[in-house]
Amino acid sequence: MNKDKSFLEIVNDYLNSGETYLPIFNKTALRVQQEITNNDPNHDLIVEIISGDQTLTSEVLRKANSSFFRGLHHVRTIKEAITRIGIAEVAKLVLIITQKRQFQSKDKHINALMELLWRHSQQVAIGAKWIAVHCDFHQLSNHVFFAGLLHDVGKLLILTIISKIKTEGKIDFQPTEALISEVMSGQHTTQGYSLMESWNIPEIYCVVARDHHLESFEAGNFIMPIIRLADMVCNKMGYGLNIDPSIDLSSTPEAILLGLSEIDLVRLEIELEDTLYTYS
Repeated sequence: MNKDKSFLEIVNDYLNSGETYLPIFNKTALRVQQEITNNDPNHDLIVEIISGDQTLTSEVLRKANSSFFRGLHHVRTIKEAITRIGIAEVAKLVLIITQKRQFQSKDKHINALMELLWRHSQQVAIGAKWIAVHCDFHQLSNHVFFAGLLHDVGKLLILTIISKIKTEGKIDFQPTEALISEVMSGQHTTQGYSLMESWNIPEIYCVVARDHHLESFEAGNFIMPIIRLADMVCNKMGYGLNIDPSIDLSSTPEAILLGLSEIDLVRLEIELEDTLYTYS
């Protein structure tokens, strides 16, 4: 270990090295996202895109045949899965399956934090989609799901780097959760934005990763307040790394702008509780 450098400095060295520490965003998932957000998505094209990845196909079919979705007949093709559970749900499964693969570490401590971060990312995405539909922003529902799933990708990057630092013996101590949280809180938004840009993710999603913690937001861009509110709901419910049960959701500028009452927010919490293990 370089005893002349602090833990933060070591992490920053890795962040600034220009090396890639996360795989390129799954091309199949990105192509599906691009198609599903079209006004008239081509179902046959989506079937073709997913079916071209045999591993992904088998995972989607396994989910489509799970106890939550299962019908009278076993689903054997992506086309049958779309007929059974709908094109939007299949697209959601593709994103969840491909993104979840990245939240793994051989380091038990970091892996536990990644699991919490994954649960938060998934539930923010589900919550954001619920908010969009409930508030009649149906055209934004697939956009906010994608944005919610990736809004904290900068934290994933930093956790991946910390795992690598530990594996390579760059530090000889176990960083506390508080120390790791401090590093992530100061870095994850800009790092998430840069990472998503390198993946050629559309700017509307990159901006969410960069700006979702700013004090104010552009009122005309409804994606941002939807993600911010879903993020706060999940933090209040204990999903993730930044738990805060004291948040008064109904009085937040985001809830007021979106016209969500206290009853609406309770319904959202129930929805998130009901779907917590649906996609596990």
